Amino acid sequence: MGNPFKKVINNEKLPDLIKKKVLDDINVIKLALDVADLIVIKFPDTIGDILKNKNQNKKQ
Repeated sequence: MGNPFKKVINNEKLPDLIKKKVLDDINVIKLALDVADLIVIKFPDTIGDILKNKNQNKKQ
């Protein structure tokens, strides 16, 4: 499978600012997926603990 972007932009170079923004967006998405993976898959009791502590704080 080839790089589809090479077909769209043959001889033009994207500005570094656009590359940086795209990479930053990708990094944010990866971070969100990693956090969700940690909380939901690896440590599912964390959500229960957070909600339990939140409810206890409201009662006080």
